Amino acid sequence: MKVRQRRFLAVLVGVCLAAAACSGGGGSDDPDPTEGALVDGERLVAFRGTGGLTLGGTLGVPDNLDGTAPAVVIVPTIAPTTDRDGFQHNTMPDLLYKDLSDAFRAAGMVTLRYDRRGIGASRIESGQRKPTYEEMVGDAAGAVRFLAGRKEVGKNAIAMVGHDIGGWSAMKVAATESRVKSLALVSTPGRPLVDIYADGFKAVYGQSSADQFRTSVAELVRDGKLPSPDRINAQHQGVLGQGQDEWLKGMFAAAPLVDANQVKVPTLVTVGGQSTTVTKVDADLIAQAIGSPAQIVTFAADATTLRPPQPDTAAIPFNPADESTHLFGARPVVAVPRDMAAVNQTTTFVQTSLKAAKA
Repeated sequence: MKVRQRRFLAVLVGVCLAAAACSGGGGSDDPDPTEGALVDGERLVAFRGTGGLTLGGTLGVPDNLDGTAPAVVIVPTIAPTTDRDGFQHNTMPDLLYKDLSDAFRAAGMVTLRYDRRGIGASRIESGQRKPTYEEMVGDAAGAVRFLAGRKEVGKNAIAMVGHDIGGWSAMKVAATESRVKSLALVSTPGRPLVDIYADGFKAVYGQSSADQFRTSVAELVRDGKLPSPDRINAQHQGVLGQGQDEWLKGMFAAAPLVDANQVKVPTLVTVGGQSTTVTKVDADLIAQAIGSPAQIVTFAADATTLRPPQPDTAAIPFNPADESTHLFGARPVVAVPRDMAAVNQTTTFVQTSLKAAKA
């Protein structure tokens, strides 16, 4: 993102927050008239999330758009280094959401990608409580309503593209928002989160670590509160962070297959065939829960971000305490191109299903 755009957004969000304060934090879902200029087919925008929180995003507009066009919401995952563009890893940024947006926009679709609450321009002010899983789902619904009110979209159909855990929010919203006519899930887990993390701890530290992790999570889900720090294995401290009880409970209590069973729109389930975290098992479970509207596409990627395999690098195991081993696959983070076959097939699916849909 260009420096002048980021500076403008800081001013924009300040204006929006002040407006929200004056109106009691509520307000409609109508687009805020104060937004960035169109630069290289994109403009900075802000919209209302759960509870009236102002979320910062980027609206992508097809070149030479004449009238209206179908639209896509890109729902981010929950990683702490993720913003609207993708992963801002300290070694090698991996801008999956920006790449997807560019591909959708080039295919004639309006796009919206956004900073999840607590990240980037979607600020949570000092003293406010930490986000919850339910609020994240509500924010994704707010993004759909924002697009539905845009003049660039009009009455056209809207798709949701959810990445990783963001796919869970996308499934929930796709099942309830009538404007959503298409769904694409990129590396979205079908298994409960505790299973994926426990498998990782087992691979790195052994069965005892996995069992202890399951015990701590079971207590959190049952009581709504994390065990005291002295009762949480040091290996698990990075995942089960103190003060995040409500957020973590929502994540670990989530039942992705229950939500998948409610999805009735055409769905593409994309998974990296060499991934060691979100695998073909997850894709199969989701597709089976959705039923006939779902189709699976497996790519050679070994990461959750549609990056091609890196055969000349040494594999490392998935470690839940190290975010990069989940996001970037079981290999070191290096500069590699996106798997454009995966991007193009996802784009074609979304474009085709939106054209066939009635808003």
